[in-house]
Parts: sequence; structure tokens; C-alpha cells
Amino acid sequence: MLMEAILGKLLEAPEPLLNVTGIANRLNADQHIIRHHLHLLGDKGWVAESESGFWRLTNAGHDYLEGTPEQGISLKSLG
Repeated sequence: MLMEAILGKLLEAPEPLLNVTGIANRLNADQHIIRHHLHLLGDKGWVAESESGFWRLTNAGHDYLEGTPEQGISLKSLG
């Protein structure tokens, strides 16, 4: 559930890149937990970290969010 919330925050962010602090603040969550889940999402190829420590959705992450219910999550559930 937290991974889906992170993806949702990255998708709805007005800027294309967010750092761990920004995501944690938006979700009112601990930065260590967010960082761990971002790495898990990175393992799936859905997010990528820049050299400056900012995170973004990858093309695969967008595809996952826009996928069918069997392939992805409902964007309505993120709201």
C-alpha cells in the first residue's frame, strides 16, 4: 500500500522529481521507510534515482499506473 502511495505522490507532484524528504512529508511517513520502499520500487524498475538524490517515475512506472486492473493499480485509489 505504501509503495502505491509513493507512486501516486510522484505522479501527482507538480515537479517531475522529488527527494525522500519531499515524499515523506507528503505522506507523513518516516524518511527511512520511504527510502526503503523507493529502493524496492527501483528494483521493479518503476522509479529511478538521479545522482542528486531525487526520484522520478520511469516509463515502466507510468505504464504500471496506467495499466489494466490486473497489471496495475487504479489511479482513483491513489486520490
